[in-house]
Amino acid sequence: MVTPAHIVPEWYFLPYYAILRSIPDKLGGVIAMFGSLVVLFLLPWLNTSEIRSSAFRPIHRKFFWLLVVDCFILGWIGGEAPETPYLEIGQLATLYYFVYFLLIIPFLGF
Repeated sequence: MVTPAHIVPEWYFLPYYAILRSIPDKLGGVIAMFGSLVVLFLLPWLNTSEIRSSAFRPIHRKFFWLLVVDCFILGWIGGEAPETPYLEIGQLATLYYFVYFLLIIPFLGF
């Protein structure tokens, strides 16, 4: 049984649905979807900066606003049909989501 392509989840699940669909392997997509939640729980340990406020960290502020735009893009892509331009955009948005939390946040703290 296959779910029709026009059925999408509620709006608040669309970014996670886009992450799920951006990985071609089903198990990899599920791991990435749950990994996107786990990385939020790990954020207190990933942020190694002495200064917690972005008001005094202009480089971090730019990357943060890129993350906000990225989340809106993931929400938009999650509501679209799984076709060729949307799949590639979703993969790039998913890549930036994980790069932000796993690479940018720790390295900006040094």
